[in-house]
Amino acid sequence: MNKCLLICIKISRAIPLVFISLILSWSYYAYVVAMCIYAIPSTSVGEKVALIVFYHIFFGMFVWAYIQTILTKPSLVPSKFKLSQTDLANIQIVEGNESESSSRRQDYLLGVIAERHLPVYTRGSGGSNGGNSGSTSQGRFIRLCDPCQLIKPDRAHHCSTCGVCLLKMDHHCPWVNNCVGLHNYKYFLLFLVYGALYCFYVGGSSAKYFVAFWTAGIADVEAYRFHVLFVFFVAWLFSLSLVFLAGYHAFLTLRNRTTLESSRAPILESGPDYRAFDLGFKRNFRQVFGNRWQLWPLPVKSWLADGVNWEQRIGSPSWDQRPPSAVSANPILLRPEENYRPHDADIEANGRAPV
Repeated sequence: MNKCLLICIKISRAIPLVFISLILSWSYYAYVVAMCIYAIPSTSVGEKVALIVFYHIFFGMFVWAYIQTILTKPSLVPSKFKLSQTDLANIQIVEGNESESSSRRQDYLLGVIAERHLPVYTRGSGGSNGGNSGSTSQGRFIRLCDPCQLIKPDRAHHCSTCGVCLLKMDHHCPWVNNCVGLHNYKYFLLFLVYGALYCFYVGGSSAKYFVAFWTAGIADVEAYRFHVLFVFFVAWLFSLSLVFLAGYHAFLTLRNRTTLESSRAPILESGPDYRAFDLGFKRNFRQVFGNRWQLWPLPVKSWLADGVNWEQRIGSPSWDQRPPSAVSANPILLRPEENYRPHDADIEANGRAPV
């Protein structure tokens, strides 16, 4: 029964991909074959060639970005963030005293962060549910993923659809049957941009023949009337949604914000801040598209971020390069490392030596 259910789920997730593939295949036939080859008079060879050449440029870039978005594997959280079996056992022991379980669990997780030098600065606001656990005295939480058994890096989130934690997760997109995050966000944004340009080009260049078919028709090619009329409507219909999505994600890129962060601000030690990682338009853009402008329009890897070390708006660089003032301001490093370990007596009493 479970196997049958999994097969049905996989098939249902493939439906959006099949739908888009069918729309693209039909639009190719409608534009290239029905309009350019048959509807345009044979005397207008130059027009045919020009339309077909530019069509294939937009079509090719759109499909390339789409395939990259679909096939690029997610960037998983590095193993150094994963809790060992000893860590998990110690956390269970620490939680034995219910009256102090939250604070002790918090202390233990802070000890792991300090010991491994993990660049973790964001917090959760409450709840666990595969997400935030280990509360602070201020009611904030070290973001711990229970299903993946790891401490979440800044900007990482657990995808319930994929069942894993992903670096800089933006959202899970059913239209690409993949998570959108650090690994393919550039490809996804280019997919939206080239999709909008493709629709604008098809809709704009077919307008002349749409009017001709709509008003009087074109002799000898009435069989292609439906395709030319419909591809015009479909192109403009899709262009509206793609322009909106492309504009929205361009805004998020320039603000260095994800879809998840736009609905719920990242929580730092100083409190929630929607602009926590906003470094300015130029640096935000280069963080996603890289420094080489030649690669900006191409769906190839060029981003600068590693998904773990995130510079904050105050200007603090990555963990290993933080100036003394930034380190001293970090509560994780203010006190000696051993202050964050669980009470040794509690662990030794249960037959396990402290780590």
